[in-house]
Amino acid sequence: MHSRDSISSKCKIHKISEVSKEKLSPFYKKLYPERYKSLTENWNWWYRVNKDFAEPIILSLDGKVIGQAAFLVNNLIVSNKKIPAIWFQDYAVLPEFMGTGLGKLLTKEWMKVCPNQMAMCSPYSLRVLKKFGWIDNFETKRLVRPINYFKFVPFANKLNLNLFNSALRFFLKKRYAENDNIKPYNLSENFKIISDSFNLKKMPENNKDYAIINRDESWLNWRLMECPYKKDIYFFEYQNSFSIVHIYSVKKIKRLNILYTYSTDNSEEKKIYKLITNWAINNDIDFVWAISKRKDLKNIFPKVYYRPLRYASWSSDSSIFNILKKGFLDLQGIDSDIESGFYVE
Repeated sequence: MHSRDSISSKCKIHKISEVSKEKLSPFYKKLYPERYKSLTENWNWWYRVNKDFAEPIILSLDGKVIGQAAFLVNNLIVSNKKIPAIWFQDYAVLPEFMGTGLGKLLTKEWMKVCPNQMAMCSPYSLRVLKKFGWIDNFETKRLVRPINYFKFVPFANKLNLNLFNSALRFFLKKRYAENDNIKPYNLSENFKIISDSFNLKKMPENNKDYAIINRDESWLNWRLMECPYKKDIYFFEYQNSFSIVHIYSVKKIKRLNILYTYSTDNSEEKKIYKLITNWAINNDIDFVWAISKRKDLKNIFPKVYYRPLRYASWSSDSSIFNILKKGFLDLQGIDSDIESGFYVE
């Protein structure tokens, strides 16, 4: 066991740029084994580091990295004004140092960084944040449409269930059948189309009552064109709607994650979700995933698979805090580390 006093007196706090890759790598490998190489090499991208603003905080003991409080700079628009904000993410201490007060130490340090903060929390981080006055909101849901159910049943992989799987796909094809068809386009080859679409999109209604995530041109280039897995990002178009998706395989499961969707009305948004799911069923995708606050998508994404996102927020300004704690009307999978945290090398 480590005593609180002995640990806190010996710990040092650094900016992430002050710590070598050789020291970061063992920490990331232990805490984030499925993406530690990318974190070590690309932490500038993962945390959208702006050295003129602030950098993620690293905690070391005797030259060894033992903790981190990272964040992602992402301005918001509140009451039609742009304000600085950060998404708090990848907050952790090594298991052997849990319970020594280092979590609170890190939290105190990064809460000095910016007056407006949000996070998608683990149960552990949410408990810590609520002690510092953060408010949670579980209104946004993670939605799932399993297609190949048997991929998610451990014993099923040992059985020959091709006949059952074919029958299930046949049923789903009939259920999601559409007269219209869409296909995915590669991101890198068509980025200008996406950029133009973003520039043309309208602001959400009720924008004075909610904060809006500022997805400007700089943000778009960072999130998509500089993304280490951009070769796996595609987009679909249908009439006045478009969706950006991430298609990849992990642990023999082929996933389609809907990162971002824009449409001019609710019926078009439902339509493009259904068209994407129809395409997925016909192209050997096992799993479709999305994020939404809407309550009328259960015919596409079965309600039994809905899971709430643990969103939490804090602001030193009470009027901004009252807006942030409502959550966002337009929170999507592309924001914060909601989807990127699933990345597997």
